[in-house]
Amino acid sequence: MSARDAACCLLALSLLGCKPEESEDVKVEPLTVPALGAGAHSLDAVNVTVIGTSDNGLRNPRDLAFNPEVPGELWVVSGSDDAMVIFDDAGGPNQSSERLVDPYALHFMDNAAAIAFGAPMTFGTCQESGNTYNGQGKANYFMGPTLWSANRDIFATSNPEAVAYLTDLYGFETDLGSHLDMLHESPYCMGMAWERDNVYWVFDGYNSAIGRYDFAVDHGVGYDDHSDGIIAKYVTGSVLRVEGIPSHVEFEHETSYLYIADTGNNTIKVLDTLTGQRGSDLRTKERGTEHYEVDDAEMWNLIHGEDHGMVAPSGLAIVGEVVLITDNATSTVWAFTIEGELIDHLTLDVEAGGLMGIWAESLDEIWLTDAVGKQVLRLSAR
Repeated sequence: MSARDAACCLLALSLLGCKPEESEDVKVEPLTVPALGAGAHSLDAVNVTVIGTSDNGLRNPRDLAFNPEVPGELWVVSGSDDAMVIFDDAGGPNQSSERLVDPYALHFMDNAAAIAFGAPMTFGTCQESGNTYNGQGKANYFMGPTLWSANRDIFATSNPEAVAYLTDLYGFETDLGSHLDMLHESPYCMGMAWERDNVYWVFDGYNSAIGRYDFAVDHGVGYDDHSDGIIAKYVTGSVLRVEGIPSHVEFEHETSYLYIADTGNNTIKVLDTLTGQRGSDLRTKERGTEHYEVDDAEMWNLIHGEDHGMVAPSGLAIVGEVVLITDNATSTVWAFTIEGELIDHLTLDVEAGGLMGIWAESLDEIWLTDAVGKQVLRLSAR
């Protein structure tokens, strides 16, 4: 029984005029996070393990996620060089790593800010980019989230059939690498979370909005037909990007709530994705796609950062009923209940501006990216 459930049971008994047997011996322990030191707020209470460094090819690691289909396989997006660093047996005795760059990463993974695994052996990335093709031209804002295969025989390779088809179609050599799909209505995309099928939620930094992207049926490895995509924009103008700091989001499947690290407003927000109705159509960058506004969706502030000394919330993960947040400005990892109550925090020996991505599936072990230190860290209970 959780601490919250125990407290509720005691409250119910008191309202009924009943007392549990030997109630004087019933204790409700405060909820803490072992990987953050269980309330000690001291690095001496945890193990901080460096999992990867620049020696593994990390240049600007901004987010990370484990492939749920392959035990121990950790994927890390390295923003400044459009690369992916993949660790096998991450943190284990047989750890190894591989750095991969897609043939057309200068568009499809340009300065990636977030990664989210989705349907089996697929994942999405979100790019903080106005689409300059790594400075080769002026920003044209033809940018948004990308869908990829997690099959390492496919990812970061060229598909000869697609290259031949597109080269013949356009009349010049065209190699669009290994991407499965892409939609282009969210430049400066700062966070990404999976809902179901090929549906993802993103933090749209350019439009200060939250976007729901349905890639529908992907077009296959390296092709370019995006015409079945459906994009809905929520709460436009209500969230705020901070340049260079990812604003991660997390979809909670039981409630369909989307938790949002709103960096620019120093808040953690919650969007009820089941609310709202279709509003006006929006202009589309690609023929055939649907793009529209959603009106009257319900969103609220769960946590006001200034109330706790938080400055720039960036990474966000949900473990059960606990929300974990990285503060990019103070190098602190915060833990709150899903009701917004502070339960734990720990400040790391990481340079300000470093902490970004966070991943966890239990409160005993937390994985982090340090973009400034060019490293991946693991926190665990001592």
